[in-house]
Amino acid sequence: MENLANLTINRDQCIGCGKCIRTCPSGIFYLDEQKKAAHIEIKEFGWDGCWKCQHCLAVCPEGAISVLGKRPENSLLPPDKNKSGPVIDRLIANRRSHRRFVKKNVDPSLIRHILEVLQNAPNGGNKSQVEYTLIDDIEQMDIFRKLVYQRMDQLAEQGIYAESFDETSYRQLKEAEKTVRPDMLFCSAPHLLIPHAPAGRGCWQQDTDIACAYFELLCSAHGLGAVIMSYPVEVLKLMPDLREMLEIPENHYFGMMAGFGFPEISYARGVQKEDELKVHRLCFT
Repeated sequence: MENLANLTINRDQCIGCGKCIRTCPSGIFYLDEQKKAAHIEIKEFGWDGCWKCQHCLAVCPEGAISVLGKRPENSLLPPDKNKSGPVIDRLIANRRSHRRFVKKNVDPSLIRHILEVLQNAPNGGNKSQVEYTLIDDIEQMDIFRKLVYQRMDQLAEQGIYAESFDETSYRQLKEAEKTVRPDMLFCSAPHLLIPHAPAGRGCWQQDTDIACAYFELLCSAHGLGAVIMSYPVEVLKLMPDLREMLEIPENHYFGMMAGFGFPEISYARGVQKEDELKVHRLCFT
């Protein structure tokens, strides 16, 4: 029997609870005559085969299922809900967009750890198609920053501006750089992360935006600061050669990027939102 996903079920451990059947998005599982979990042939990945979601591995209470070469004993166990809830509440309530950074490189091992955890962020159809362009060295970031600014100023002299900008707003941006902070475009971030994905496949726009949001929270959780930016994306649309330098394929979409590093400013507490919570609760009966 073809088993492309390398799905194995330890029949001695299986208790026939049926959780794998109820959680599998493709209906791969069933209970056999001995009331043990079994699976149909797996000839492909996707809608008519294995989604690669690993829900079966995650849901089995006995750890009886392995798939895609992954074994249950190597998975992280869920956190204590009584402890994790308040921590996540505080993390989200205290997240800030950081626009001032210490001029110091982040340890590459920490960046890699964050990106590995980021692989668990939600994505449409579990296609896992998001790729990342990373600048993780201050000197390299300064080179890129300088190139973008030089080109942006050259285009401005020709009356060419990024979407939503004109001569007046561009002049205001340059004035703000003299009085507010010197880099309004990249917020002086020492590092840059750009999530991108093949356009036209699945939920490519949503996937990259979700990746940015989760990345910001992970940075905060690990003592880093981040700022999600969209204006530099519009600027780079005018500079295809610089986009090529970033090694982002022409058919890939990116709508946001994140500058990150060690924050220059730390916050003592979260803010208190004044906006009224707008919830439209529906009832059809």
